[in-house]
Amino acid sequence: MPYSLPDYATPFTLHIPDDDYKQFQELLRLSRVGPLTWENQHNDCSYGVPHEWLVSTKKYWLNKFDWRAQERRINSFPNFKMSVRDEKGNVDLHFVGIFSEKENAIPIVLLHGWPGSFLEFLPTLDLIRDKYEPAELPFHLIAPSLPGYTLSSGPPENEAWAGEDAARIVDKALKMLGFDQYVVQGGDVGCLIASLLGTTYDSVVGVHLNLLPSLDQVEADDPDLTEVERRVIQRGKTRFQTPTVGAAIMNSTRPATIGAVMSSSPLALLAWIGEKFLEWPEETVSIDEVLTDVSLYWFTDCFPRCNYTYRGTFLVKPPFCLPFIDKPFGYSWFMHELAPGPKKVVEKKGRLVFYRQHEHGGHFAALERPVDFLQDIEDFMEVVLKEL
Repeated sequence: MPYSLPDYATPFTLHIPDDDYKQFQELLRLSRVGPLTWENQHNDCSYGVPHEWLVSTKKYWLNKFDWRAQERRINSFPNFKMSVRDEKGNVDLHFVGIFSEKENAIPIVLLHGWPGSFLEFLPTLDLIRDKYEPAELPFHLIAPSLPGYTLSSGPPENEAWAGEDAARIVDKALKMLGFDQYVVQGGDVGCLIASLLGTTYDSVVGVHLNLLPSLDQVEADDPDLTEVERRVIQRGKTRFQTPTVGAAIMNSTRPATIGAVMSSSPLALLAWIGEKFLEWPEETVSIDEVLTDVSLYWFTDCFPRCNYTYRGTFLVKPPFCLPFIDKPFGYSWFMHELAPGPKKVVEKKGRLVFYRQHEHGGHFAALERPVDFLQDIEDFMEVVLKEL
C-alpha cells in the first residue's frame, strides 16, 4: 500500500498576522544604520557586513520585498506540524513532506543548518515536483525545521539542550510517521544532527553530508592533493577560517547576549545573518531568498531559541568529534565550502560508498546548486537502496 500520513501530522499554512507585519515594518523603518567607518566600507565582507549593502538592503526590504508572495511560495509545498512528546518537553515539529506512492519507499530527511532553515531545500523540492509524479518518485523527502528553528517550537526553557536532543526528536518524529528506516542528509548544523543520528540510531540506514562536523587538518602542500584541491584549501585558510570561527565563537560563548541583540531590531538580525549569506556562498544568493530567511527568523523569534546548537561547542578542541559512521556514507564536496573535504580525509570518517567533488557551489549548496545537489541525493539513495 502507498504511504499514508498519520492524522496527528496536520497540514500547516504559514500566515503572519497583519498587525505583526506592520510592527515589523515600523521597527525596520526606525532602525538606524550606523555611521560609515573604514571597516564597513570593505564590500568583500573582510571586516563584516558592508555599510552600502546594509543601507540598500534595508531600503529594498521596506519598499520592494513581498513577504506575502514568499508565504504563497512556502505554502505551495505540503507543510505539516506534529507534536513530539519527549522527556525534556514536547516539541511542535514543522516539516515539509513530499511523499512517494511506491510501496516500501523510505525517506531521506534533509537537515538544514544555521543561519538557514528548511527554505534552503525548496529549490530542490521544486525540481523533485517537476521531475516526478508521486507514483514514480523513488523515495520520500522530508525537510523539517529543526527544534528551536523557525516554525518548530522548542527547546524547552528549563532544560539545557544540545544537538543530541534535536537528533532524538527527529528520530522520534520519523518513527511516529511510521518509518523504521530512513536516510539523513545534512550540512552546517544539519551535518552535526545527521552524524549524531547516523551514529546513534539503528533506524538510520544511510548518511549523506556536504560538510563534516570534524575534519582532520590537511595542508595545502600535501602531495596527495590535486592542484585544484591545494588551491581551494589554501583559499579557505586565508579567506574563511578566522572570520567564520569568530562568528561561531560568539554564538557559542555568548548566546544569551547575542540572542537579546538580534531580537531587538530586524536590522541587527539582517546584519548578522546577511553577512553569512554574502560571504559563505560561492554564487550570489538572491536578495529575496536572503530576506525570506531573515524575515522568517524575525517573525518566529527563533534566533535566541536556536543557538543551543552552538552553545559551548567552540570551547572544545576539536569541535564535533563523533564516532566513525558505520553505515553507507556519502559526501559531496562543493569546493567553495568553508571546510575542505578531500577524499583522503573524508574516507576516514565513515563507510564511504559515494563521493563527489563539484567545482562550483559553497556553504549553502542546496540553495546555490539545487540541480547538482539533487543529482547527488538521487545517486546516493540508489546506492543505499541497493544495500537494503
